[in-house]
Amino acid sequence: MNIVFFGTSEFAINSLEALNKSKHKILCVVTQPDSKRDRGHKLHFSKVKEKAIELGLNIYQTENINDDQSEKFLKSLNADIFIVISFGALLKNNILKLSKYKAINVHPSILPYYRGAAPIQRTIMNGEISTGVTIMEMTDRLDAGDIILQKVRDIENNWNYGDLTEILSKDGAILLLEAIDLIEKGKEHKVVQNEELHTYAKKIKNEEKYLNLKADSIELVNTIRGLTPKITPLLVFHNHLLGIIDVEEGVDSYTSGVVGEVVEIDKKQGILVKCGKGTIWIKKLKPEGKNAMSFKDFINGNKINVGDILINKEEI
Repeated sequence: MNIVFFGTSEFAINSLEALNKSKHKILCVVTQPDSKRDRGHKLHFSKVKEKAIELGLNIYQTENINDDQSEKFLKSLNADIFIVISFGALLKNNILKLSKYKAINVHPSILPYYRGAAPIQRTIMNGEISTGVTIMEMTDRLDAGDIILQKVRDIENNWNYGDLTEILSKDGAILLLEAIDLIEKGKEHKVVQNEELHTYAKKIKNEEKYLNLKADSIELVNTIRGLTPKITPLLVFHNHLLGIIDVEEGVDSYTSGVVGEVVEIDKKQGILVKCGKGTIWIKKLKPEGKNAMSFKDFINGNKINVGDILINKEEI
């Protein structure tokens, strides 16, 4: 098939590579405009644009994928199918109707659960034990199209957002090629989503990176796993921000002390901190202005003692 590929984030890369190696032809890669970040306001390419350049593929970028200019360009490509993966903008019907076959999407959840912008993060943060990927037909409603294929994946306790993203990205690439083959042969079996079951995975807000030690230990563990490594969750120690990168749930036996108190320092286990309910072992940290480090390196280079207090940012 002749394909137009829409994608922006890292989640889309495995599918782009798989399509490029397949019998299909990628006519063009559509990705979001370059962004200005950092103090120097240097232009940064999307992960998909970087990969498309590496693969020597044609690239199209626009501020509005649904405007007349984009419609005219995409129509001129005469594509068999549009494939949309983590693109970052909702395609309207005037664009979706331009390909021979209906556009399809790779979504990292078992739809109709966790539609929306942050399905992988929210899945982990909510303590789910399984998730997966869905190949669906696209409509002008967010993640609401008919399901073509799905694959369920159990979530390991030690996986964070980065781990699960890579795993689901690989699963999605394999499932995508299967779906295209079914569509090309006219053998796809579509299932309408049950609207009564749908849930939404809202975009992660900036303030969610500030941890609340008054929460239960399992909630804190899931939040940290769900945000890292893309976002560094933060506490405050000695009036400086302290990134918390890796933790494990601790024991519930500490009935004395206050929330945020360091109740134990073990050179094999980590730094044990009291939460609203239970405790967490801090295994990896990132002091403000420094690189990430193990708890052992942190203990060796910083004054931290049993009885010290870690606090929430709003308590400063």
